[in-house]
Amino acid sequence: MRLFVVGANGGIGCHVVHHGLLNGHRVTAFARRTDGLPPDPRLSVVTGAVADEPETVRKAVPGHDAVIFALGNPLWLKGRRGPAIVAAAAAHLVDAMREGGVERIVMPLAWGTGESVHGASALVRAATRVFIRRDYRDSDAAEEILQTSGLNWTAAYFGALTDAPPRAHWSASGERRTPKNLSISRADVAQFLLAAVEHDAYARRRAVPSGPSHEKKEARR
Repeated sequence: MRLFVVGANGGIGCHVVHHGLLNGHRVTAFARRTDGLPPDPRLSVVTGAVADEPETVRKAVPGHDAVIFALGNPLWLKGRRGPAIVAAAAAHLVDAMREGGVERIVMPLAWGTGESVHGASALVRAATRVFIRRDYRDSDAAEEILQTSGLNWTAAYFGALTDAPPRAHWSASGERRTPKNLSISRADVAQFLLAAVEHDAYARRRAVPSGPSHEKKEARR
């Protein structure tokens, strides 16, 4: 497959690129910066800002089999400042995909975003609507753009992200309820995103990837 990866050198995106190449795909990495991207003859790089440069996105998207959206907002809780960009990026991508005839898109969203809020605990609902309200409203809007796009979409809700290595026992569910292990590594989220475009099991559906149940026990050893 030819994959178009947005946010390709970010926390999840770099794993999508790495595992996509390992799985034998040709990958186009779309990112503001090229640092950290591996040298590989199957990797093409397009520099740009998807939320700010719709014309660059429109020219780059055609010819791909699927888009993996791995872009996130700067987290102000971690001292990072910047505008919310996820909804604007989603809108530009959807427009480019419609025009370019690309149907498949997979997007990871934080647990408690959009439809997943109905399965989230009262604590999560309160925290996300008070402390990180801006980012969650932006992601809510992105999910709405995805759902009404007419494209073959998948929304994947992730929990607490870690930098643990990829595991063989992650899982995913179509039920919107808090996963048994809310912690999941960025590498495992990336593997789910790739599996979703490779096998289409979650076409026009929402999914909740979950980390392996033994991960917490291992972390305490």
